[in-house]
Amino acid sequence: MRRLFSYVLFATNISSIVRGLSNASIPIAKTPNGTFAGRYLAGWDQDLFLGIPYAQPPTGPLRFRWPQAPNSSWSGLKDASQYGYSCYQYNTAFNLSEDCLTLNVIRPSGHDGSRLPVLVWIFGGGLYTGSTADPQYNLSGIVRNAQDTNTPIIAVSINYRLGMWGFLQTPQILAEGSSNAGLLDQRLALRWIQENIASFGGDPNRVVIWGESAGAQSIGLHLNSYGGRDDGLFHAAIMESGGPVGTNLEPLAYYTSPVENLTRTVGCWAVTDQLACLRSLSSSALFAARPSQVWNPIVDGDFLTAYPSTLMDEGKFIKIPLLIGANSDEGVSFSVHGLDNSTAIFNSLMSWRSYALTPASIRTLLELYPNDPAEEPPYGRMGNDTYPKYGLEWRRDAAIGGDIVIIGQRRKMCEYYTRAGKDVWSYRFDTPFWNASAPVSVPHFVNVVFSFQNISGALGPLPQYQSYKDLSTSIGRAYINFVTQGDPNLGIGSKEAGLPNWPRYSLANPMNMVLNSNGSFVERDAWRKEGIAFINSISRELLA
Repeated sequence: MRRLFSYVLFATNISSIVRGLSNASIPIAKTPNGTFAGRYLAGWDQDLFLGIPYAQPPTGPLRFRWPQAPNSSWSGLKDASQYGYSCYQYNTAFNLSEDCLTLNVIRPSGHDGSRLPVLVWIFGGGLYTGSTADPQYNLSGIVRNAQDTNTPIIAVSINYRLGMWGFLQTPQILAEGSSNAGLLDQRLALRWIQENIASFGGDPNRVVIWGESAGAQSIGLHLNSYGGRDDGLFHAAIMESGGPVGTNLEPLAYYTSPVENLTRTVGCWAVTDQLACLRSLSSSALFAARPSQVWNPIVDGDFLTAYPSTLMDEGKFIKIPLLIGANSDEGVSFSVHGLDNSTAIFNSLMSWRSYALTPASIRTLLELYPNDPAEEPPYGRMGNDTYPKYGLEWRRDAAIGGDIVIIGQRRKMCEYYTRAGKDVWSYRFDTPFWNASAPVSVPHFVNVVFSFQNISGALGPLPQYQSYKDLSTSIGRAYINFVTQGDPNLGIGSKEAGLPNWPRYSLANPMNMVLNSNGSFVERDAWRKEGIAFINSISRELLA
């Protein structure tokens, strides 16, 4: 379960993107603290401002604390031509450091004096991996798409602390008021954007936040933050494959043993002030501890005053327009293989400790999710084929798991926000990778390369897979229309790029846009209705 939000890094070289950089025209941005010198991307006609610090380095006494705003200014030019460090994480090739709280601004060249809408990317990765330096998340593609339709936008991507550096949970940290530091990193970055983006040609009153997986989870938690208090940091959201109810919010006591293991490993267990001891360690010593625990946010009584399911039920959430969706076969990415019958699925679901499923609720789920796709379609692209190495009922298990963690809450968010009177557009992404091996499915994360306009080159060779490229362009233009006009249908190029009219979500007639390389279409959002309705009815059981 806890590997759900990990992702595979494509072996992609970003040099093809930056090869056109030229020093002949250096873009400048004058902020209240000083002036940044970026890079001009000639082949794309874009200005890049990379590695901009939005907080003080979270090192020494600031380690594990909520981020602190920059407190220095400078004269002359500060170089912003290269990505900053990536935040500490394991099993990656990124250039790592604790001094990683930076963001990147990509703008179309010639718009430094404009007031362009702003799209802010928050990457996923389970809150323990990810970086804005990942070439999969290069924002030049969607900015170029907007340039091509003469609807320019500015795009921003932000780093935030991961793993124990961002989400270490101890009684001392909670008492100090420093819990959930990684989420507060994101929030400070959003505040920095409000205070500084005009210096780059952006409009702080038109900021759309966009995330996938744990990035969408983070957005969901921001929507529930401070009891739903709206501080005007963002004005709409795009959420791909994630939301607030799917986040594993464990009680503080859950981390007692992991904290003991960590402090014993680094020699801080027996001291009076364990937190001070942890802060006194070198970065390399703490990194070498390599804890196996996945650290997640907690209800801290401040940023999160209650569990998201409770806050949503009470109407305590920030009410803004949403564009939200999920992939057809999300559960394939974290389903358990080798399950051949109902008893095996029952036992597997009982082990989902974080979701607190009861024997009675699991029995109901098995009744509502029969092992017959024809009786309760669609299971997605997996079809009726049997693959013994995956288990005779792997499709059934994957459908249940995907609905619990992602798809059910997508529908629930649509209903909450529609009921609150906000505009909602919902999608089901239904296109597998071009080279997917059997059994072909549309699992978690495969949509991201389409959202980012084929920057990684993973959409398949042309002209054979031109329909994949066209779908990517269509998605990008719908997103741009949502950012610039507040509606994926308005603006330039959405219909020309291949999407039919995208209906607003309605409680009386709920509809999804199905994003399909063979031709996108609109469907009624009622499949697996009884099963998902039951899951959403026990959300407090699932995640408090």
